[in-house]
Amino acid sequence: MAAGTPLPYRLLRLISALPRWYFHFRVEGARHIPAAGPCLIAANHVSYFDPIALALACPRPVRFIIDREQYFRPLVHWVAAHTGAIPVENDPRDLGSLRRALGALREDAVLGIFPEGGRSVDGGLKPVKPGAALLALRAGVPLVPAGIAGAFAAYSRYHRFPRRRPIVVRFGEPLDLPGAWRGHAAREHLGEAMDLLMARIGDLAAG
Repeated sequence: MAAGTPLPYRLLRLISALPRWYFHFRVEGARHIPAAGPCLIAANHVSYFDPIALALACPRPVRFIIDREQYFRPLVHWVAAHTGAIPVENDPRDLGSLRRALGALREDAVLGIFPEGGRSVDGGLKPVKPGAALLALRAGVPLVPAGIAGAFAAYSRYHRFPRRRPIVVRFGEPLDLPGAWRGHAAREHLGEAMDLLMARIGDLAAG
């Protein structure tokens, strides 16, 4: 891992052997993450473990886009602040959050986002919010879909403690979003981009 990698990521790599063993953790398709330059990873969200799973699975450090209320929780805040997470308001009119995310992409960051906006109550996909598709279309960066399978059975909102269940993170090829959808035309094509993204995430999560 590069010398500039944040300390929490270095610590995560050191202790990752335990969750990898406990959850029979596997990664598929990591080759689809660009080796350099900005990109956006969008995944389903079913478990407390999802951000950790994506961070472990991705070969590059991930800066997560996180709800502001969650960002300022004591333990979460320390990790989030030291890994460059970007707090956002739960409000589509919050242009400041969009600008911060676009700024991070201009710095060649890998941003992680859960387009559903919160954890699933039943393990299935929830209605999607526009953030991931809008960012990808506005910034013109690769949008990599990811499916996390098994995490709901391992550690859902209904579990007090993690259970030993296999977890697999699958990365797909970056979505081929038409150039005509990008830039100033992004809002016109948001619905199409969101449908395409969630269909691919659903396929990956199902295996």
